[in-house]
Amino acid sequence: MLNQARKEFNIVKGIAPNVNQEALLNNKRKVFLFGSPSYTNIGDQAIAYAEEKFIKNCFPYYEYIEIMDYATEEGIDLIKKIIKADDVVCFTGGGNLGSLYLDIEEDRRKVIESFKDYRTIVFPQSAFFEDTEEGQAEKKKSQEAYNKNPNLTLVARENQTLEILKDTFQANVLYTPDMVLSLSIEPRDLEREGVLFVLRADKEKVTEENFVSDLMNLLGKDNPVERTDTVLSEVDVIDYVDRETQLLKMLDKIGSKKLIITDRLHAMIFSIITKTPCLVFGNSYGKAKYSYNEWLHELSFIEYTDNKDLNEILAIIERLQSTEPNKIDVTEDFQVLKDFFRG
Repeated sequence: MLNQARKEFNIVKGIAPNVNQEALLNNKRKVFLFGSPSYTNIGDQAIAYAEEKFIKNCFPYYEYIEIMDYATEEGIDLIKKIIKADDVVCFTGGGNLGSLYLDIEEDRRKVIESFKDYRTIVFPQSAFFEDTEEGQAEKKKSQEAYNKNPNLTLVARENQTLEILKDTFQANVLYTPDMVLSLSIEPRDLEREGVLFVLRADKEKVTEENFVSDLMNLLGKDNPVERTDTVLSEVDVIDYVDRETQLLKMLDKIGSKKLIITDRLHAMIFSIITKTPCLVFGNSYGKAKYSYNEWLHELSFIEYTDNKDLNEILAIIERLQSTEPNKIDVTEDFQVLKDFFRG
């Protein structure tokens, strides 16, 4: 039967990499996740990892099937042939809803529009449409595509996005933290040394290089200092099979440091998982800032700042490193998402 399905349904690489392909044709209810990342942003890889754990742990009666980002069109064609009325179509979460990452936004539009007769959900996102002629034109395209789907639910991971989604689209809108905060990972007990700067090198970067250099030089007087990013440069692709390995490697990297300095939302979240003191600066549209203020501000060893006074920053760092890491429990904040999948 599967050989026949391969011919009939065009099961290509990137479709259902997380299951035996027989799972496509069994009688279980299905959750199809589109947009599963193959690019090397470990934050987005961690989101997909968390989405899989969330569905499998909370809803074992679903067959969870991923479609990698490079197989979106073939995946749409295939899923259209096998989807049933009580299945759920998902698009992965992240910080790419809007006009900044058009390749992903175009895929999301296609998926949302293609499955307008089925329950469809976009996992927790940050949304941003640029206030330019091009940005507003893309916003209109997204509105046209999303509003064709009367069964669409969008999930915002901070209040700024919640308002944008409500104002822009006709969809049902939910509000939860970033999916990586739903993970339960026991960090390894590693020997800690040095300071790791985890900084953007993309279009969202706003932290000035002069300031970064000054801070690195200052902290480097007493500590080994290293700079990296959560977007890996040493590999070109991270496929499903490599995801967990690369995520755990990044957690070990962060968990082996005494301090993290970052403008990356997920470097902050990885610091929380590994109980590593972390000072957070902003990106171009505030997703780390708002996530911190709304969900994470009670943590004693993590702090967001817009301050660029080096003496004041040193005082913040001293406070972060001298405090005992505490915990927060955001489990209940994912209840609305659990209710959606139970529906």
